[in-house]
Amino acid sequence: MSAVQEVIAEASQPAEASQPAEASQPAEASQPAEASQPAAMPGHEGMEHVMTPDGTMVMVMDGIPGPLFAGSVALVILLSFVAIEWRGLSEKPARIIELTRRSRIRRVISKPWFRFAFQAPVLAGFLFTIYAGLFGSYTNNIAPVMVWTIWWAGLIFAVALFGNAWCFVCPWDALSDLATKLSFWKHRDNLSLGLKWPKWLRNVYPAIGLFVVLTWLELGWGITQNPRQTATMGLGMAVAAVGFALTFEKKLFCRSFCFVGRISGMYSMFSPVELRARDTRACGVCTTHDCLVGNDAGPPCPTDLDLSEVNESTYCTLCTACVRSCTLNQPTVNIRSLGRDLSRVKTPRMDEAWLAVILLALTAFHGFSMTPVWKNITPGTADFTSWLEATLPFGTLGSFTVGMAAVCLVPIAGYLLTTGLAAIWVRASGVSFTDLFVRYAYALLPVALFYHLAHNSMHLLMEGQDLVPALSDPLGTGADWFGTASWHLAPLLGQEAIWYLQVGLVLTGHVFGIIVTHRISRQLFPDRGAAIRSSIPMLVMMVALSAGGLWLMSLDMNMRMGRM
Repeated sequence: MSAVQEVIAEASQPAEASQPAEASQPAEASQPAEASQPAAMPGHEGMEHVMTPDGTMVMVMDGIPGPLFAGSVALVILLSFVAIEWRGLSEKPARIIELTRRSRIRRVISKPWFRFAFQAPVLAGFLFTIYAGLFGSYTNNIAPVMVWTIWWAGLIFAVALFGNAWCFVCPWDALSDLATKLSFWKHRDNLSLGLKWPKWLRNVYPAIGLFVVLTWLELGWGITQNPRQTATMGLGMAVAAVGFALTFEKKLFCRSFCFVGRISGMYSMFSPVELRARDTRACGVCTTHDCLVGNDAGPPCPTDLDLSEVNESTYCTLCTACVRSCTLNQPTVNIRSLGRDLSRVKTPRMDEAWLAVILLALTAFHGFSMTPVWKNITPGTADFTSWLEATLPFGTLGSFTVGMAAVCLVPIAGYLLTTGLAAIWVRASGVSFTDLFVRYAYALLPVALFYHLAHNSMHLLMEGQDLVPALSDPLGTGADWFGTASWHLAPLLGQEAIWYLQVGLVLTGHVFGIIVTHRISRQLFPDRGAAIRSSIPMLVMMVALSAGGLWLMSLDMNMRMGRM
């Protein structure tokens, strides 16, 4: 039993002892007292459920045991040396399996309706979730469960396995197509004003800003427990996508503003799924560049990509427009080696580097904010947020904002220090601090991705079953459409199995991070000695990041219940 659980159990004893006349009271009168006691809810056996002073139900999940934590940290250090010696992996030719080699598959993918066949059910689910969030019950509603437990937690798994899968089925993009073409899939004249966006603003900084705001709303404002605000956020994203599509050329919202698409794009560089030109030499003799400008058969690339120059999956939305428009049958959908793009970035960019660093920082903060170090749900116990609120004159929300900034600055400052030290050690090589900061940032992505997967697995596997009763009563009106409204299912995996899954994911991300660091260092420095000197600070930081992620998982996690 965790320390939090022991305190709760001790706290419950005086309340039971203070009812000497309980046996003489009617059974009905004793029920409220019993209901107020912390107890395991059906379907979550082995987890402690606690009602906080503000009336929120919290499920406390024990952190990974001490021996498992210590052994995992030792493995992190050991695997670092193994991965460094695993140098032959970077010289091996990439394994590519072309999924569209068969003409029948290519013909199906080339159909105008192909993409919308996948978008349609997602769009229907999106619209119903918006309706439920806005007009359903405030306390018992499918919207928070569907959005934050299923979609937001499962999104990262979908990206890791299938690349930009969300962009492919995106309902916001389907609505923008309907607004600009008056059709979900037919290639018609675009009704957009087609205004040009300044070239110097074509970056992902707007998406970074929106992601920071979302994290603040999610963890500080508490939007995850509010169906109205959850629905309003989804509706706002749809309005923004349509508004940008009607105003500006191409799909500016997808490329620069959609934080979901940009997170997916960065993580998809690790994914085994890619869309590429079969032979760029054929693209080199192409004079029409139909993939970029479009033709009667298909629209131009919505994110303004020239297929002959695409070397990574960051901005490819897998929309398959190029498959339709290319007259040379060059676009192919492939299965490739994991993480192949991370060390092959043709034009490393500062905005992408900052997105990678901030992804790491915000993901770590998300995990930290659920621990008793950040907020201890046991009354009278010290924690970081209580100290901030007592010290700063900003109130609860202001103190949270300061705390969030302080915690996020730790990994950011660590990376700045790491690249600064590496720049000092290789200053004679002519490679600048900026070069190191931008290039090595891509090596952080596997570490961030797999910690993100480890953290989200806890939500998805411990809380995902809450969707089953919610499907029968999505509006909270007492309905039972499928006969499952009263079901309280057990978590999809037990607590111990989730611990080992989380550790395995963190270790996998660490190994890939080390391998990508090594590959990048060899690209930056032909001299082996300079490559080693530049990578040593990064390797030390990788160990610190992975050990830090494991430490977060060794702490108890306070998980708010999506369905009361």
